[in-house]
Amino acid sequence: MTAAVLVVLGLAGCETRDKQQQLEQPGEVAPREIDRKKAERFSHTFWQAGEAHLIDARASVEALNRALETLLDKPSEDHLESAKLAWLDAHREFAGALPYIQLAFAPAELRDQGRELVLAMDSWPVQAGYLDTVPGYSESGIVNDTAVELTLANLRRQHRLTAHEEASTGFHALEIMLWGPTSERTAEEFQPADKGEEPEALAANRRRELTRLMGRALEEDLEGLVRRWPFKANDLSRHFLALEPAARLQQVRASHIRTVDEEILRRVPESSESDVESGRAADSKQAILAMLRTLQAAWVPTKGPGMAELLLDVRQQELLEQDFEALEELLVKMEDPIELAELGQLAKARELLEEMAGLMSGRKEVPASEEEMTPVSFTTGN
Repeated sequence: MTAAVLVVLGLAGCETRDKQQQLEQPGEVAPREIDRKKAERFSHTFWQAGEAHLIDARASVEALNRALETLLDKPSEDHLESAKLAWLDAHREFAGALPYIQLAFAPAELRDQGRELVLAMDSWPVQAGYLDTVPGYSESGIVNDTAVELTLANLRRQHRLTAHEEASTGFHALEIMLWGPTSERTAEEFQPADKGEEPEALAANRRRELTRLMGRALEEDLEGLVRRWPFKANDLSRHFLALEPAARLQQVRASHIRTVDEEILRRVPESSESDVESGRAADSKQAILAMLRTLQAAWVPTKGPGMAELLLDVRQQELLEQDFEALEELLVKMEDPIELAELGQLAKARELLEEMAGLMSGRKEVPASEEEMTPVSFTTGN
């Protein structure tokens, strides 16, 4: 072999080692080649699925407000139960839309808007005494504080004004109004009162108005989001479409990992001391399942290529699909409300979620199975 050839081979070897070292840097994942046409189709389909989901969420909130109007017009235990069921349906629809909302407000210039919107609609935990009478404090809450003017604008100003738990808008503030601070709400507490010179200042009437305004705030927030979403609005979608198709997938990936880390894991209690999202309505588990189903439909859909096929290797795809199925099966078996589940079940759920986040990121490597590694032997005849 000539010296010139040795030099060329040496340079090639150095270049190969340099590239290999770059790919093996801690925290970095070797980029996969992404099919541009598939990425283009998927990103459009996913955004439109978000629009459809938000329209469904808006419809469920409209149904909730109709149930609230019926309750306030004719208070009865049946109408109170109907309002609670409408709340449960609307909250689950909203939870299923959260992964889409995370994506829409992913650009740096929109993140504050997105955070403000989610906190306006889904802030928790909520301090019941900030809203209504609680045991030992008969004059507590906005219901009894006539200095707080009951208008929608003022209710928004009061929201989380001095503490995170002081929520005056959103699903979980409304949960307090429907289930009651001690989960013992009766329809009688929504009966209108007409005593005195200023009946509007009476706690019963303020409770009615506060409940109505909370429902209106939810509908107003969702209506604004639905209006901004479509491609033709050229609003939220403009930031998404400005990216190359492969970059759109990376943005979906990042927003889904945030959903797992910031929304789903937060709802799985680590201990009996953990905050619980829907302690009165016992809806935390169903909210988690709604979010998981949105993620599952994006990553391992029943039809067509999903995020897993476009971004992960085959072994990662298979394990992610197994994790989705295992987690849903585990959640379905858990006690409802979720805080009553066994600690071992909760720990397993958190373990699966953390593994799923690692798989979605592409950082978690899945070793080959024994079957894949077993060498194939060939026999030759004499």
